Amino acid sequence: MIVAVLGLFLAQAGAESPPPVIHEQRLDEVGPAVVGGTDAGLILRHRTLPAGSFAEVTNLDGGRTIVVEVAPYPQAGGGEIGALSPAAGRALGVGASPVLRIRPAVPSPAEQVAIRAGSVVTRLDTPPFLLAALRRRLAPPVPGVVAVAAPARAPAPKPAPAPAASPKPPRPAPQKEAPPKPSGRWFVQVAALSDAARAAALAKSVDGVVRSAGRLYRVQAGPFATRAAAETARAAIARRGFGDARTIAQD
Repeated sequence: MIVAVLGLFLAQAGAESPPPVIHEQRLDEVGPAVVGGTDAGLILRHRTLPAGSFAEVTNLDGGRTIVVEVAPYPQAGGGEIGALSPAAGRALGVGASPVLRIRPAVPSPAEQVAIRAGSVVTRLDTPPFLLAALRRRLAPPVPGVVAVAAPARAPAPKPAPAPAASPKPPRPAPQKEAPPKPSGRWFVQVAALSDAARAAALAKSVDGVVRSAGRLYRVQAGPFATRAAAETARAAIARRGFGDARTIAQD
């Protein structure tokens, strides 16, 4: 009897269908997206996520995260990972070309109803250290061709100024010929002095010469061409205090 009851229980258990198994889709994308289109709700159009599912969308510029409904994205082109509806873009606080993180989400039934009705469902903001790690996953930008400015031409050197003509040296002034020394045999004997220095000074004052005669120095004015000229000079010298002056002739 016990065996029969146990068999009946096992048969009933086998007849029941097994519980459904939910396979979580592993997706965590980081990249550029676009905002636009005609969708009225909080919609994310995506290439691979199933339509009608939900996803968490994070703005990498600030960390704000909301939950949106997924719709197909058949016209995807370029490098964007998805397209947000205008309402979803406003709820996330992004512009026309945001950088996002997208990953599948399973909101509660109440949250699903709220999202489909247009209410914003948020998650905790992503912390800065995680945002920094997510940004490092972005593909590096394709290097563009950097235009290299042509080197500026150096200004042409100015021609060196022509050397200034050196001024011609002034012509030397014609030298005045010294008047010829008077010639003649007539002299005026002015004085005879024992001091050579005094004799030289006296000779200079009378425009004369000094002649040495032993220990004496004779001061004579002249020569003069004629005796008359010598007498005239003697008279002038006598008036200067040399009354002993006399006229002499030398061969």
